Amino acid sequence: MIRLGLYGCGRRTQALLDALWKDEFYTVTRAFDLNKSSAEALVKKYSGSVCSTPEELLAAKDVDAFLISLSPLAHAEVLKSVIPAGKPIFIEKPVGFTGQEVFELALLAEKYSVPVQVGFMRRYLPSTLEALDYIKQHDGGRLLSVDCNWFHHGATEMNYCLWQSPDNFRMKVSQIPFHCCHMLDIMLLVGGDVKKVSALTTKVIDRPYPSPDDLIANIEFAGGTTGRFHYSSMVHYGEMSYRFHFENYSLRLEMNSHNLQINTKPRFHTSEWGPRPEDPSTNFAGQYEKFAQPRSINYDFDQMSFTSENIMYDFVKTVRDGAPVAANLRTAAKVQGFAEAMELSGKLGGKVIELDENGIPLK
Repeated sequence: MIRLGLYGCGRRTQALLDALWKDEFYTVTRAFDLNKSSAEALVKKYSGSVCSTPEELLAAKDVDAFLISLSPLAHAEVLKSVIPAGKPIFIEKPVGFTGQEVFELALLAEKYSVPVQVGFMRRYLPSTLEALDYIKQHDGGRLLSVDCNWFHHGATEMNYCLWQSPDNFRMKVSQIPFHCCHMLDIMLLVGGDVKKVSALTTKVIDRPYPSPDDLIANIEFAGGTTGRFHYSSMVHYGEMSYRFHFENYSLRLEMNSHNLQINTKPRFHTSEWGPRPEDPSTNFAGQYEKFAQPRSINYDFDQMSFTSENIMYDFVKTVRDGAPVAANLRTAAKVQGFAEAMELSGKLGGKVIELDENGIPLK
């Protein structure tokens, strides 16, 4: 059984622990939180003992791996202090707010041979896994474009922070690197490394909120694929959607309606054109669409529960079996560099920002 040391004892930590708690893959032996009562409540519910200082946690001999979940403003500094302990680490996203900062942490982890898994949870949703598996199993030909939307009514979060939680870290960080990093991670999984980004932003409402009210970015991937990312907190509905267009099929992934739709290109010329294309009565659009009907999959269940389960089982396999980490720090560096490049371009009025092979913006 894996003995966990917890750095941070909030609700997200508890959600991760709950995911596989009854399967006896892991137990809690040590816990530290600046709010000592949070740590005391957690070990009372699960197991383990409370550490008085971070140093006590890191020096504990009865810890096999660490789980870090804090305010994202603290993640980079804490991770830097935990890596030299030489044990596997799970850390919530975002690790840091610049690509360079996270890349340097990746190099540090490699120096100490420490596997670090980053909590990009949306890659673990059943619908996302289904889409990624379809792409892996079916020859799409050339990937032509990646088109993604992240829409929410930002006033709800702003109102909550202003009225009920004025010290909340969400008042200090932009949604692009904080929340949208999940979508950017999936864009990179499908599209590959980003070469260039240009973005335009709009600020409509004067409020103490660092996110742009609206951002539209045009993207050039290293493999020649084009992309577009649209974030908006000004819409009056929620949408999180992906469009992946290959030569041989198109995938539409609607996260709000929990629907994956796959449209395939007709396999044969006869399917596409009809048996008598020279006939004036041939309806080419209708003929094409008969053989390009979508395969539609609906996920009418709580995908988030499966997500936490998938995340923790991946971490178990890393610690127990030495399995390689997919969502590692080099991945996180590219995700944060991607977010950083978009926001930088927006601030510079749409200037094209190039990224190096590690995903770091060239300023």
